[in-house]
Amino acid sequence: MKQRKSARAILLNEQDQVLLVRHEDALPADRSWPELLGYWATPGGGVEGGESEVEALRRELREELRLADVKVGRRIGVREVQLDLPGIGAVLSHETYYVCRGSETPVLNRQGLSESERRVCKAIHWWSREELSETTEILRPAALPELVEHAFQVHADLIHLQY
Repeated sequence: MKQRKSARAILLNEQDQVLLVRHEDALPADRSWPELLGYWATPGGGVEGGESEVEALRRELREELRLADVKVGRRIGVREVQLDLPGIGAVLSHETYYVCRGSETPVLNRQGLSESERRVCKAIHWWSREELSETTEILRPAALPELVEHAFQVHADLIHLQY
């Protein structure tokens, strides 16, 4: 199975809200949850040849959300998950989550998205910590509320997400 490194942002604004992207897949991306087609996830994406994770994250935030001035902070979580990605196929995704801060207004940049991302990425929304912990919407990873809370702990260890 192909290996894929990706960098993902726990992107916080000045009100300590986290930005998530609405995904609506035509086919399931997660083999362990085949009925899952619609969910909210963090912005970010794959690390391309020669890039560091932080460089990839900055590029993805620029391409997807037109954000040029984001402060990328510490790594707070990692996860491995098998995915079926459009145009790529089956991969074992090695995801690293970073705390990020930005003051710019993000815009879902259709021109900056790949063809498959344009079909899947439908909206963006700022979520309060309370909204995240109380929502009935599907969040990916499922432990996203705990990961966001972890972002506010100054001396926290890296979380190894199981789901």
